[in-house]
Amino acid sequence: MMLFRKIDRFGARALRSVTQGRRLALVVAGAALFAVGSPADARKSGSEPVAPLVDHHIHIQSAAVSDLMRKAMKKTPESFQGMSEDLFKVRTGEDAVHELDRAGIKQGVLLSTGYMFASPILPIDPAESARRMHEENQYNVDAALASHGRLIAFVGINPFAANAAEELAYWSRQPGAAGVKLHFGNSRFNFASTEQMEKLAAFFRAARAAKMPLIVHSRTDDGFTPQNIHRFIDTVLSQAGDLPIQLAHGGGYGGVDAATLESLAAYGDAIARKAPGTRNLVFDLSAVVQYQLVENAEERAKYTRRYVALMRKIGFNRFVLGSDWPGLHPPAEYFAIERVQLPVNAREWQQLCRNRAPYLLPAWARKKNAD
Repeated sequence: MMLFRKIDRFGARALRSVTQGRRLALVVAGAALFAVGSPADARKSGSEPVAPLVDHHIHIQSAAVSDLMRKAMKKTPESFQGMSEDLFKVRTGEDAVHELDRAGIKQGVLLSTGYMFASPILPIDPAESARRMHEENQYNVDAALASHGRLIAFVGINPFAANAAEELAYWSRQPGAAGVKLHFGNSRFNFASTEQMEKLAAFFRAARAAKMPLIVHSRTDDGFTPQNIHRFIDTVLSQAGDLPIQLAHGGGYGGVDAATLESLAAYGDAIARKAPGTRNLVFDLSAVVQYQLVENAEERAKYTRRYVALMRKIGFNRFVLGSDWPGLHPPAEYFAIERVQLPVNAREWQQLCRNRAPYLLPAWARKKNAD
């Protein structure tokens, strides 16, 4: 969840979200995309699609998470500047399906925030932490099972928590759990720490053995340098083998700056040399253009153009769409804005809308069920 990029205090940047008036203007600017009617109508008419087949990055949450969020806001109110009020509300699988329907989206990937209960940021008794993490994961898996295929659930685990291996093993045996969401910032991962790097490599190996794909919010402000990213690729990502890996927020934590570009370039180089762990590596574009890391609009546009140039070099097949709902906007509004702000052409946008992560493709299902 993009929110916990802020609570983690990965730097002093506060979210500079659009004002209500500017947000409305952006939505109106994107409204032309809906002029042909519903997304289904757009596809039938052969015109540009207005929504992806899959929203690869959405969140629901139980009352326990909502309570934790409110406590966090009281502790650091400045961390929540400009964020959607829906972040503090209980959200169900039915709510998620409603938003998908409103946007004309076929499927949504639920990313459990169960890892929050094991975060060093808001410490909880270890036994209580394990219980709450498990219950939040169950909440998401139950929602996916009840959705008849509309929702795909990834459980949330802090890979450094005492119960990480146990939680991974349990969900690998349960119907409805498609993979694991990791949030390096919320888990206080330091890219410069050899000890943490080794622990993370062990978790990636275990996920590979369990055939549990990973969705990773990878960026932190602790040791996030090109040198350490290359070390992460060689030490940790290599342990994934052919396991599908999705890097959230385009390989950053939302927005585009020099560090985001360096990160994406490092992964692009690894893909080009067919480094171990990159065969099924993709990037979701949640909050890449709508989260403002760079205040100057001209500079921001320059960074975004450079990001898209790297996308073209790497290949658009490696990128999938996600909204991070409810961080900024509901999916319908989010993708209308993204289409306006992301400098891609119509053909490229069409491909992004059609792309599905490898863990949603029949080839992965056959491989996972081969045993």
